[in-house]
Formats: sequence, structure tokens, C-alpha cells
Amino acid sequence: MPSDVINTAPPAHVRVRPAEAALVVGLVTVVVGTFLPWLRSGSVTRNSYATDGAMRRLLDSDGALGSLLTAWPFVSLACAAAIALLLLGLTRSGAVVGLIAAGSAGAVAVAVLATDSHFIVRPAPAGPTVTLGGAVLAGLAVLVHHTPIHHRLTGRP
Repeated sequence: MPSDVINTAPPAHVRVRPAEAALVVGLVTVVVGTFLPWLRSGSVTRNSYATDGAMRRLLDSDGALGSLLTAWPFVSLACAAAIALLLLGLTRSGAVVGLIAAGSAGAVAVAVLATDSHFIVRPAPAGPTVTLGGAVLAGLAVLVHHTPIHHRLTGRP
């Protein structure tokens, strides 16, 4: 049999790097988490996009947190842009955009998880927990991908 038939490895330009794959999985997890329940009011749950006013009252947001909540609808768009940049081979740009998006989403998720219930509105842990998990995975992936030991092991600058 010819040796090219036996070799099933993808060509080098198609090869998936584990840190980049972990970053993509982390960013997708962040986006999925934003659509899960974030707040519960009585028997009704709301995802992060349906809770803008309630989250502002629940978190007493002003300053940096208020800015994050104002930019919240763009988190999913930023995650998608980061993934697109990675697919286009712009690894550093994708990592920076992804890290900013995941860090912002993670900060809001931590704020929601650390908040006590106010009257009938209270945090629903599913969405913030999944979002925070995705943000942590994305952050670790960027950290691993850009450490000196990773570059020595892969032989890349």
C-alpha cells in the first residue's frame, strides 16, 4: 500500500492546536452560558440578555460593572469575532479579543454569583456558572498558548 494512504494525519496547515481548540471551546461555552437562566423571578427564569434592567438593580451597577453591563449584548459578537480571527490564522488577535470577551463575561458572572437575593429577583446559578467556566477555560488556553514553555515545546516563537 502507498504510504500516503496509511498516513491519516491532516496536513500541517489544517492541524488543530490544543490551546487554540480549548480557547474556541471556552468561547463557545461563554456564549452558551449567556443563553441559560441568569435570574429567577418567582417561577420565571431569564437569560442574561433578558435581564438588563433587573441585573442593574440587583448588582447596584455603576462604574466598571455598569460599563460591562452596557456592553453585554456584544459579548457573543466578540466571542464570534475571536473565533473567526483564530480560523483565519490571526492567533494573537483572536486570543486578545477572546480574552477581553471572556474576561468581561467572567467578571459579570462572578458579580451575579456573589449577589444576594433582592425581593423576588434572585440569581439563577446555571448561566453564570457555565459562563464563568467558559471564561476560565478561555483564559487558561490563552495563558498556556502564550507561555515560554509552550513555545519551547512546539518550537514556535
